[in-house]
Amino acid sequence: MLEELIGAKMSIPEIDTNVICLTIDVEWANDEVLSDILNLLNERELRATFFCTHSGINVTGHERAIHPNFKCNGDAIQKLTQNAGDTLKDFTDMMRYEYVVQLTKDFCPEAVGVRAHNLFCDSALLPIYTRMGLEYDSSYSLPFAPGLSPIWKEYDILEMPIYYMDYIDSMHQMSGFSLEGLRMDQPGMKVFDFHPNMVFLNASTEAQYLESKPFYHDYEHLLSLRRSGLGIRTLFIELLDYIKKEKLATATLSEINAAYQKNRNW
Repeated sequence: MLEELIGAKMSIPEIDTNVICLTIDVEWANDEVLSDILNLLNERELRATFFCTHSGINVTGHERAIHPNFKCNGDAIQKLTQNAGDTLKDFTDMMRYEYVVQLTKDFCPEAVGVRAHNLFCDSALLPIYTRMGLEYDSSYSLPFAPGLSPIWKEYDILEMPIYYMDYIDSMHQMSGFSLEGLRMDQPGMKVFDFHPNMVFLNASTEAQYLESKPFYHDYEHLLSLRRSGLGIRTLFIELLDYIKKEKLATATLSEINAAYQKNRNW
């Protein structure tokens, strides 16, 4: 199915199916926590797109994309501040954006996709993305919107909106952490966005996740905080098992992008 999606000559409407795209925002997770979510995927032979925040992320068999952090207190801007010193005041927004994107792209030189940390959006980023070989973005969140599909933006950037994000779910209790709550029968592409620490904790509220932040890289302590009952982890596993059982069509975002790039009509 996937080979046909990518390899066949087809029109854009034929590509706009109910394909499911599993994506992971690595979010500076430590290696053991990242391995946990990676193993859940690999055990079911499901591929995902990992949006990478730092170097050394090994997710063989999956796609790596970038997850730049443009916040002033983020590691990239802090590094720029240290390097530039007093001259930082002379940097324009565009110069800062370019620095952050380049720094993150260095972690994943093969990346063709981007999702900004905190879903940060600025039209000034698009020409920078294009110059650095990034072809698609996935930073627009449209929770549970039916009929979603990729859309072209300026500078030839393909936007792939997010159908579901675990952090938003923990804030607003949108799904009830049940498969039924994901509204899988709705038409359109479904880009799912999960975070390793939230899955590891089986968090069900934003407060639970925030309370764990002081121990963000302490594997044993995080494991002791893992909740029982319904939460992000149980939902993630239920979703993966459902995809596998029902043999639903899945693709990485780069595969969707490749199909769209191939079938452009302008």
